[in-house]
Amino acid sequence: MIAQLKSPQPTDFPGYDLPPVPRQGTRVILLRHGRSTLNDAGCYQGSSEQSDLTPQGWLASQRVGQFLAHCPMDAIYVSPLTRAQNTVAALLPQLQTPTPKALNPSPLLREIHLPEWEGRSYAEVRSQEITAYRCWQETPEQLQMQGEEGQESFYPVQDLYQRAAQFWQRTLPRHRGQTLLVVSHGGTNQALLNLALGLSPRQHHRLQQTHSGLTVLDFDGPQLGNSRLHILNLTLTERLPKLKAGKQGLRLLLLPCQAHISPAPDLADLLQGETVQAAVIEDGQSTQTPRPTYPCRQANQSLLRHNPETVVFSVQRSQLWHQWQAAIDRSLQGQHHDGLTTVLAVAQPQPLQRLLKTMLTLPDDADGLALKSNTLSVVHYPSAQARPILQTMNLAPTG
Repeated sequence: MIAQLKSPQPTDFPGYDLPPVPRQGTRVILLRHGRSTLNDAGCYQGSSEQSDLTPQGWLASQRVGQFLAHCPMDAIYVSPLTRAQNTVAALLPQLQTPTPKALNPSPLLREIHLPEWEGRSYAEVRSQEITAYRCWQETPEQLQMQGEEGQESFYPVQDLYQRAAQFWQRTLPRHRGQTLLVVSHGGTNQALLNLALGLSPRQHHRLQQTHSGLTVLDFDGPQLGNSRLHILNLTLTERLPKLKAGKQGLRLLLLPCQAHISPAPDLADLLQGETVQAAVIEDGQSTQTPRPTYPCRQANQSLLRHNPETVVFSVQRSQLWHQWQAAIDRSLQGQHHDGLTTVLAVAQPQPLQRLLKTMLTLPDDADGLALKSNTLSVVHYPSAQARPILQTMNLAPTG
């Protein structure tokens, strides 16, 4: 999002009220490197070194450093690839709190290795590698590629997840009660996140990581799956993350509302320039709750300040889940390939939490998603066939 940064207090993560770092655990700030030259060319990079930051990538990395200027960090881990190393080089001078004197390059953080695709355009791979590309999208853990000359074939996604697991297992026990900055790549960060939340490699594409996007999660201890996600994919140069799968399908905006907690006045600015076709609001349980004062109705009115023509539907709390799932199905079935429909859902945190857990196939008793009231989360369904993508979670104004 585009915002003027406030002057943060020494322990601030600007715009967010994060809980204390777990005493026996670790806070991890994940950062994807800035935009690179092969990104601009629309090509696969993989673990290739034939790519470096663009001027836009350098500026975005500096802005991340300004945003994190007063955020204490006990250690910085970084991929050995140049584009990640230069991301750190751009942000490090902006930090004003005492920072680690030495960086920790880790080969375990390098990007996924895709030897048959690296340097080729996305369009070429989609059109010429139809079977392999479908496997990459639908069952990524089964994708198989020929290794480099003289090497056997291997499974790139499985290899990536093995390295990510090793990184967590080696790193977390060393940093109890501390905060880490981990600067890596889109695919690597997705693997690190999935493992932290207990998701499998088959769900590799379900959590989006945008260039220069920030993600914050806490581990209660060194065990994988014992973590809580506070912020997913905060982008400082865009209001909402880019639609990686294109402007098509259904985009869901989730706004958890809660009594006595008012939305930030500038939360609506996140939707400035976006068209929201419809909004579904959880209404009160009974007629004894006056509609104009019901918190979800107030939150909806605040968020849609820039969308006066949005069609608004009220749904009783007891019917919300059934009605909302039916609305998703109808929207996807009626979608044209080149069209995007944006729908806002405003409800108590519990049903929206349930929606995210169902989308990610997390068990009902999982508590790894810390959905925060009066913040914005975004889910993209590219089509009726494609799996949904959680683009961002707990987005809040940072200015």
